[in-house]
Amino acid sequence: MEKVLITGGAGFIGANFVYRFLEAGYDVNLIEKRESNIWRLKNIKDKIKINYIHLKDYNKLEKFILELKPQIILHLAAFGTYPRRQQELKEIIETNFVGTVNLVNACSKIKFKCFINAGSSSEYGRKDKPMRETDLLEPDNPYGVTKAAAAMYCRYMAKSLGLPIVTMRPFAVYGYFEEKERLIPTIIKSCLTNTELELSSPNSVRDFIFIEDVIEAYLLVIKNIQKIKGEIFNLGTGKQSTIAQVVKMIKKITQSSANPQYGKVKPGQQEPKNWVADTSKIKQFLNWQPRYDLKEGLKKDIEWFKKNPSFYK
Repeated sequence: MEKVLITGGAGFIGANFVYRFLEAGYDVNLIEKRESNIWRLKNIKDKIKINYIHLKDYNKLEKFILELKPQIILHLAAFGTYPRRQQELKEIIETNFVGTVNLVNACSKIKFKCFINAGSSSEYGRKDKPMRETDLLEPDNPYGVTKAAAAMYCRYMAKSLGLPIVTMRPFAVYGYFEEKERLIPTIIKSCLTNTELELSSPNSVRDFIFIEDVIEAYLLVIKNIQKIKGEIFNLGTGKQSTIAQVVKMIKKITQSSANPQYGKVKPGQQEPKNWVADTSKIKQFLNWQPRYDLKEGLKKDIEWFKKNPSFYK
């Protein structure tokens, strides 16, 4: 049984990886902060090992890594993802940058198979065309700044020491176990219950990518790590959709009569007119492309939502 270590495994994306690796027969180990809410993992908590360590505590982290010796490391822990948390500068820096540096440095003391760092499309800042990995990074918030710095450190360590490290930059991931406050769960819940749907702008755009496509891309990275170490890859669909288009699609799938009321929610940030990935690099290097378009991904997400209503009360 290969040992996999997942940081941020209690979060939306992390939990999906925990379930997938557990199903595949891995020895699944997590690093979490004491205050983490593990509601997504309650059904499987006796099958995994949760270790409460803050990534800023290098000595404790290094000791743990030397004892565990994980073969695969998925670094998904992050802070400040949502605009409402982006004022907590100290925690953003300690988690996203210092935490990543500490984890990479600790793992450099052991022989591991693959380390995948989760970057962010926020590293690019605002662009007027599809975002490419070779673009100048111009993040416009502290979260994006720290994620960009972490990605550069990962690349430096991979190139200078030959370590099997890759950074993935996901765009707008949606799917199972999202927080109920997020956009797509909010729309789905309203449409399934035909209740009031208050949103900000109908014209906000995102490159929405389904969680199952994200997982498949990561698995390809693990399989091909020796050919791509040190690389950075966008993870999106290459197509952007407006909030109005998403609402219309979910209404049609659920046959809902809910009517969206735009302008009722204050936007968390100034919304860009363009937010879409150029995915040519990941297609070239890994022959990867998403299996699910937005409609098919939303159908699967809605079916899962119907089976798990207790998470969204």
